[in-house]
Amino acid sequence: MGEFVRMMSANRWIEGTVGGRKRPGAYCTGFRKSRSPRVYMTYTGGASDVITLAHELGHAFHGWVMRELPDCQHGYGMSIAETASTFGETVVRNALLERAETPAAELEIVWQEAEALIAFILNIPTRFEFERNFYEAREKRPQRPDELKEMMSAAWQKWYGDSLSEPDPLFWANKLHFYISGLSFYNFPYLFGYLFSLGVYARREARSAGFLDRYEALLRDTGRTTAEELADKYLDADLTQPDFWRGTIRMLESRIDYFETLVEQAAG
Repeated sequence: MGEFVRMMSANRWIEGTVGGRKRPGAYCTGFRKSRSPRVYMTYTGGASDVITLAHELGHAFHGWVMRELPDCQHGYGMSIAETASTFGETVVRNALLERAETPAAELEIVWQEAEALIAFILNIPTRFEFERNFYEAREKRPQRPDELKEMMSAAWQKWYGDSLSEPDPLFWANKLHFYISGLSFYNFPYLFGYLFSLGVYARREARSAGFLDRYEALLRDTGRTTAEELADKYLDADLTQPDFWRGTIRMLESRIDYFETLVEQAAG
């Protein structure tokens, strides 16, 4: 994967300039004729930008290993689309932790990881909760703005509890993902991809020999098989059972403990 990123850089396929008329953010795209990926972002050099770049390069790597497949096998579901990107984040974040020379440097990386964990484990389910409740209510009749605000506040309260001083009742009105026509529950694949990619990463640590070949084969198969079949074939896991997901969540417990230890040390 490092060789792939160096190739992307050498070919000038990563564009990260900062400009007054350039919006922040990042995305990955590709050209079908040349079968080559491109990454565009506003890169300022902060720790979060490094992880964002790793995320988009993960998407690029996914497309790269599929480049020789026929076009009919390039389409994969949203639930698998975030696997390689989130895997890339984990690889880079762990590498940065290994190279960190001070507790402050470690805390910066782990803090960003904790923010990502909150986003995936709490924020995404909050969005899913609201959207599901909205569709169920909408089957009966149109919903008024005050009802949507109550529905949004209830979703925040369910997932965040007392950790929120005040919910955002108008989140439904300003979040773009809720307005993508023809694609409901856009947020769910991020949680699925996050947990699924961590499960993949766990297999990397368990059997490092030959892992890259299996990982590339898994990515190549994303356009021609289901997530359940991928997990069964390459991870020896059954996604229809809770064990895989619970095991992935347990992986995060040690990272949370490590985060708390670093925070306590920083607090003196």
